[in-house]
Amino acid sequence: MAPRWMPEEDRLLRTLYAEGTPVRAIARQAGRSEDAVSERRRTLGIAPRPRSRAWTMAEDEFIRAGAAIDLPAPVIAVRLRRSPEDVRRRRGALVGVARLGALYSAGDDDAIRRCWADGGDVPALAQRLGRSAGAIRLHATKLGLHDPPSRRRWSPAEDAAVRDGYELGLTCEQIVRELSGRTAPAVAARAAKLGLATYARAWTPSDDRALRRLNRDGVGLVRAARLLARTPEALRARTRKLGLAPLYAPPPKRQGRPWTIDEDDLLALHAGLNPAALAELVERSPEAVTQRLRRLGLRRGAERSPHHPVAARKGLTPGELTMVTRELRVGGPRRRLALAQRLHVPPADLRRVTV
Repeated sequence: MAPRWMPEEDRLLRTLYAEGTPVRAIARQAGRSEDAVSERRRTLGIAPRPRSRAWTMAEDEFIRAGAAIDLPAPVIAVRLRRSPEDVRRRRGALVGVARLGALYSAGDDDAIRRCWADGGDVPALAQRLGRSAGAIRLHATKLGLHDPPSRRRWSPAEDAAVRDGYELGLTCEQIVRELSGRTAPAVAARAAKLGLATYARAWTPSDDRALRRLNRDGVGLVRAARLLARTPEALRARTRKLGLAPLYAPPPKRQGRPWTIDEDDLLALHAGLNPAALAELVERSPEAVTQRLRRLGLRRGAERSPHHPVAARKGLTPGELTMVTRELRVGGPRRRLALAQRLHVPPADLRRVTV
């Protein structure tokens, strides 16, 4: 399970991205994947950098000198803080046809075989041979030494199992028992891809506007939580962050009474519901329901699970709408068609959402 982004990590991302540091270097320094860094950059609203900044005379001279001595493009890219692809294109424009990588010699093959036999350091070997670690692994695969595991695609049956589990309010650990070769984090990630996740969604400007409107109209905490498909805890935290007045929460009809076996059974049966909805069923406060769920261990393992089923509005649930907005930041009709097939909705519904 990937850890949440901390404020200091966000500051580091903003600083390095503004300085032109490659995403790969930022990911390595932050200890995260390149996809995670790119997604976090979009979540923070950081404008993407231009495809390529203007080349300077000093950079061109460095590329020419590197090409003269067959310096690999990844090495030049690190020095110039550019991507290897940009360096290769610029080198081709400056010195003619881009130089291809030198053929592997018999000595190179022997060094790679020894490295794999001894479990050696691939990056160190790549630096010694003047190649990238990816190139070394690719050549090791051709030599029959490296067999990278292929990522298995999700089948329609597995997607159906995830959908059914989320609809029933099961945790990711419970869903993964019905699937072979999958992990709970993989189930959570797939649910986000399917637009099922409603837990811990990032607050968007439209969400904040809706919350301000509900707060201005005097809508109660429980009803606002159900309208926004959020938990009462999330609404309280967001109103404090926005500097809004607390939402009105009526006191429960009966306070201080002990929990009964029937109430505990009801919580266990509907543990996937929003605590605001459960509070109405048992005539208690949402805070009391949340604390009781924790005491009974019914929220354990659901940290990365949504398990607050909500009705679709305008054809899409809040989780699906968030996923569609994220996926359609780039791409055209082909991606929209793929999303429609993934969500089992008509493409016209997605077209209306994008408009």
